[in-house]
Amino acid sequence: MTARRAVVIGAARNCARHLSRVLENLALLGGLYAEVCFVFAVSDSTDGTLGLIEKWLAQGHTGKALDLGDLEKEIPIRSARIATARNACLDEVRRSPGAAHDHLIVADLDDALDCDLSVEAFGGAANWLDASAERAGVFANATPRYYDIWALRHDSWCSGDCWHPIWGRDPGEPFEVAKIREVFRRQIEIPVDLPPFAVRSAFGGLGLYKMSYALGGVYCGIDHQDRPVSEHVAFNQAIGAAGGQLHIFPTLVVKAPQQHLYNALEFGWRWRLAMLGWRFRERRNPPWRALMSGRAGQTS
Repeated sequence: MTARRAVVIGAARNCARHLSRVLENLALLGGLYAEVCFVFAVSDSTDGTLGLIEKWLAQGHTGKALDLGDLEKEIPIRSARIATARNACLDEVRRSPGAAHDHLIVADLDDALDCDLSVEAFGGAANWLDASAERAGVFANATPRYYDIWALRHDSWCSGDCWHPIWGRDPGEPFEVAKIREVFRRQIEIPVDLPPFAVRSAFGGLGLYKMSYALGGVYCGIDHQDRPVSEHVAFNQAIGAAGGQLHIFPTLVVKAPQQHLYNALEFGWRWRLAMLGWRFRERRNPPWRALMSGRAGQTS
């Protein structure tokens, strides 16, 4: 690791309460490299996020904070705003010496990295990534469950956008049924001792890419029908189209934000009992076994 160089990028909005731990973790990851720089884009914040990042950079961390101002007025779709911020970071990298670095680390600056992050696991992921020319990126696992289904693309686990079938569900189907089916039943526990496994897209709060592949990607937060989509999908699809392989690296673990996980209090008793039944079946037949065998990641 000490011969390699990296750039860390992240988009932030109202992340102040998480920044101390998150930036500490990113500094620890940066310490694995011979050289590291940071590029953060901040928009629509009202809690001092920008000032905290600028203060941290001024304490001896090489990099830049991009103030994108109030994007919400001109870009009302949240995923499109996030894509704009991530692309601003990428553009900054492309016109800087960082474009010649080995790795691009893409990080969320909120809940996911406000945790005990293993530097050793990250180093193992970086070494594994560089062990094969075709490997282009690796993504973190999460505890207690892998949560980022919106960014996930996998032929059997989640082949398409999880939210579009919810929004476009049959008028007679309750929202609760659709969300349990499309999101919560796909949020599975992935044991940390599993080997890396291939996906077409993922994120989960922390991604590590080879810079040579990442510079060809572009984030996009809306689809051709102007519907919101996870901005990571277009970026990862471009890498796949260039021949890059993407994997989830189970040993590297972040914290799943609670707001993205199943919360029984949001559902009536009927749906709570349905989820209890699913959890029971899941323990008897863990879905990760199907992932490892190349079969469906979502079982019934």
